[in-house]
Amino acid sequence: MVNLKLHEAFGEMEVAPFFKADYIASRGLFLQKSHRLDIINSDHQCWKLPPEIVATPDLNLAIDVVWLGAADAKKVLVLVSGTHGVEGFCGSAIQSFTLHALQQSWLVLPVDTAILLIHALTPWGMHWTRRCDHQGIDINRNFIDFQHRPHLDPRYGYVLAALVDANATNRALTMRKLARQFGQRDFEQIFSGGQFEYHWAPFYGGQQPSFSSGVIDELITKWQLNTRHLTVIDLHTGLGKWAYGELISDHAAGDKGNDAAMTLFGNSVVVTALGHSCSVPKLGLLDYRWHRLMTHYGCFLTLEFGTFGTDALFDVLMGEHLFWYKNSTANADCRDYQKQRQAMLTHFCPQDKLWQQATLFRSWQLVQQYLAGR
Repeated sequence: MVNLKLHEAFGEMEVAPFFKADYIASRGLFLQKSHRLDIINSDHQCWKLPPEIVATPDLNLAIDVVWLGAADAKKVLVLVSGTHGVEGFCGSAIQSFTLHALQQSWLVLPVDTAILLIHALTPWGMHWTRRCDHQGIDINRNFIDFQHRPHLDPRYGYVLAALVDANATNRALTMRKLARQFGQRDFEQIFSGGQFEYHWAPFYGGQQPSFSSGVIDELITKWQLNTRHLTVIDLHTGLGKWAYGELISDHAAGDKGNDAAMTLFGNSVVVTALGHSCSVPKLGLLDYRWHRLMTHYGCFLTLEFGTFGTDALFDVLMGEHLFWYKNSTANADCRDYQKQRQAMLTHFCPQDKLWQQATLFRSWQLVQQYLAGR
C-alpha cells in the first residue's frame, strides 16, 4: 500500500508546483495547504515584520507558524524553513508537501504526536533572495551570549580582502589558495563558522538577538515546548553533494541528542563534532537555542540538501554580499539585482525535476520514520 502511494506521489505527480520562485507565492501555497487540512486540529499564528523592517508599501512579510495535532500532544516534530531566507524556497516546498501528504493520508499523525511548521524564519531574506535578514544577520549564527562575543579569527582578514575584490575570478582564485594554505576544513570554519564584526559580510551573527530569535522564544512559550519531547529538523540547501539530503547533528560528541537522533533515523545521522558531516563546527547555531529544551528523548537536526558544492556556494555568496555592500538598497527591477537573485535561486533551489523530487522524497521519508517511531 505504501509503495503504491509513493509511486503515485513521486512517479506521476508533478513536483514543480510546490517550488515557488518568490516569497509571496511560497507563503500563499503554504497557507492554502494548511487551511485545507481539516482532518487534523490546527492552530495558525503569524508574526509580521514591522513596517520599518519591510520598508515597502503593501508588502506583508511574516513568520507563519502552524500547529497540527492535539493541543496536549507529548511528542512534537518541528520543521523549520527559511532560517537562511533564500533556502526557504525548498523548505517551504517541503512543508507544503508535508501538508499535502497529510491531506492525502500519505502521512498519518498519531494521537500523541503533533507537528509544528515554522515557515520562513527569515522572511525578509527569502523575499530578497538573501540568506540573511534586513540587518545582514545570519540567523543561524545569532544564538550566542552577546555579553561574551567570540573573538574574530585573525586569519579572517585574508578572507575579507578577497571578499571586496570586484573581480570574481580573482576572488575565486584567492579563496582556493586560502583553502590550500589553511586546509579545507579549517578554511571553511574560518570563513563560515560565524563572525560578529562585519554586518555586510557573509555569516555575520549580529550584535544582539534578531527579530527571528525573539519569535523563537515566543513560540516556545506559546506552545509550552519545554514540556514536550522535541525533534526539530531545520531545512537547508546549498551545501554537500547534489540532491543528497544529509541529516546533520550538531549535538556535542557523546550528547544524548545524538543517541535520540539515531534511534529515530538510524545511521543516516552524521555528527559534525566527529568530523562526519559535509558541514564544520559553527558559532551561534539555531540548534543551540533548542538544545536547552531537549530532554534525553530530544534532538535537533539539520537536513541539508546539496547542490553545486562548497566552492560554488562560497563564490555565489561572495558575489551576492559584494553586490549588497555596494548597493545598500536594491531595486527589484534593477538588472544587476535580478542577476544576483537568479544566481542565488539557481544555487539554493535548482529548477531541476530530479533534484526537487529527491528533496521531497527524502523529507517525506524522514517524517514518515518519525511518525512511525522507526
